[in-house]
Amino acid sequence: MRNKLALLTLGCLLLLVTMTPALAGKPGPDDGVMRLHLIWTNDIHGHIVPEPARFMNPAFPPPLGGGYAAASYVKEVRREAAEKGEQVLLMDVGDTFQGTPIGNKTKGEAVTRYFNELQYQLVVPGNHDFDKGRDNCEHLARITDCPWISANIIEKSTGKIPDWLIPTMMLDYQGIKIGVVGITTPSTAVMSFPENIKGLEFLPMPPVIEKYRDQLKDQGADLILLAIHEGLPYDPKKGWERIAGRTETETAQEQQGTYGSNYSHGGMNLMELVNKVAGIDIAVGGHTHRGYYHPWIDPVHHTMCFETFGNGSSIGHVILKIDRKTKSLIGYETADSRGTLITLFEDEIWPDEDMEKVLKPYRDEAEAQMGRVVGTTAVALGRGGPGANLVGNLVTDAMREYFNADFSFQNMGGLRADLPAGDLTSRDIFSVLPFGNELVTVQMDGRMLRRILERKVAGRSGGICISGAQWTFDTTRPDYDRGVSLLIGGQPWDPDRMYKAVCTNFLMEGNSGLDFLTSVPPERVTPTQITTQEAVEHYLQLHSPVRPRVDDRWVEKQGAPQAPYLARPYMP
Repeated sequence: MRNKLALLTLGCLLLLVTMTPALAGKPGPDDGVMRLHLIWTNDIHGHIVPEPARFMNPAFPPPLGGGYAAASYVKEVRREAAEKGEQVLLMDVGDTFQGTPIGNKTKGEAVTRYFNELQYQLVVPGNHDFDKGRDNCEHLARITDCPWISANIIEKSTGKIPDWLIPTMMLDYQGIKIGVVGITTPSTAVMSFPENIKGLEFLPMPPVIEKYRDQLKDQGADLILLAIHEGLPYDPKKGWERIAGRTETETAQEQQGTYGSNYSHGGMNLMELVNKVAGIDIAVGGHTHRGYYHPWIDPVHHTMCFETFGNGSSIGHVILKIDRKTKSLIGYETADSRGTLITLFEDEIWPDEDMEKVLKPYRDEAEAQMGRVVGTTAVALGRGGPGANLVGNLVTDAMREYFNADFSFQNMGGLRADLPAGDLTSRDIFSVLPFGNELVTVQMDGRMLRRILERKVAGRSGGICISGAQWTFDTTRPDYDRGVSLLIGGQPWDPDRMYKAVCTNFLMEGNSGLDFLTSVPPERVTPTQITTQEAVEHYLQLHSPVRPRVDDRWVEKQGAPQAPYLARPYMP
């Protein structure tokens, strides 16, 4: 037994040593290269304390060290870099706090304290940093020790950048000047509640970047770093094929936001952006939660693009190699054999005791009530497409039952976690529904109901989670006439009938591509002051153990004949 323990301890020590092979050893002779350790986070969403990595293994999740492990890693990189005369830049590119008890209940202050303790050098606001309102976002920016940077957020009334933001930074490392441009996704304008961003405008990205790129170059910048809350596509190969082969019509459709959830309402993802805008040497992105273990390098402008998976699961680290004479970027080294992403496994990176002491009071206060068991599920609940989204089935069934409605619908982007089989706590439900959205009941006619469904199967839309309906569609049919069968409560859809529907206030604001919902007369919309989480917890208390299953509520069936009652016009 002792031998096994000794081998296990030795293995852990070896693993810790191999985490940063690029830092090992003493300084060698000067090779004319300045090495800059770029360390970044994106889409932390409040995940700054240890938690199980259920996204890897819902049944037996390995422990993640969160901000405690990240602090240990960053401190060690800084120590070894200082010994070798190398430089370190630590930054975050947005969506900092919304999504966990410690993030939500402190309105981001705990994450800001984390940034300050770890001495971040810049932060870019993301769309979810406005979820508690623009005043709260401003407050966080003002109490952060480093600047918040975004060049495309302006006050509508003045056309100027708010005084709690700066558009650019100039960093100097051993005489090499790096100009930083900050950008927030323009889709914030359509992804946030209007009240939360009242008075702000989010400008298109390319012209703003070009403007400040040129200003920084005029001020002597040797390299341009784009720090941006906009992300890379899920599939880099397909992402590039779209750029290389798209038509002018497709480009126009993307700019109008008609290609679905993989593309920002701002019209471009990060891959498309750096291909369009020249003169960017490095880009660090977020928003799409798509980690790249190695940089995607644009084949035209040679921009290096980086992003992590977010949610505190990893920290990004790359060593940029800059020629001292030409002051140009000549390459990079990975900080780990697996690439630029360092997964924050607690058993690989020992938690930092100082950071643990700093965050413990926030954690204890925020999670005091989160361990309460609210129900049980007999099966693990995953998130797939609408036809196989068991989490979505649970949530929409709970919404519909709570208000005895005919129909309920929930955007898939609002469901943020899977659920394991067994007891479910309030923390589990919060992990699925972290945004605190209020439910509303809506009296809508059949035409509006069908329009919701048709919109979510048009083009490349990813769909929507529903309850109370049996919807069959054929994607080979024309957009907005793809439905071949639609039953509500087991009865054929009636375009003239008034149905009682339930959704979130987020969707009724016209988000997730459902802008036409804002045309529903106000007298038909009733706020309930009940959150989605409350409805789900109530449902679990009544029905546990629950057994959601894949059923016939969302079925694609190509070649099926269209039911006669769906052949009638329904769009105005």
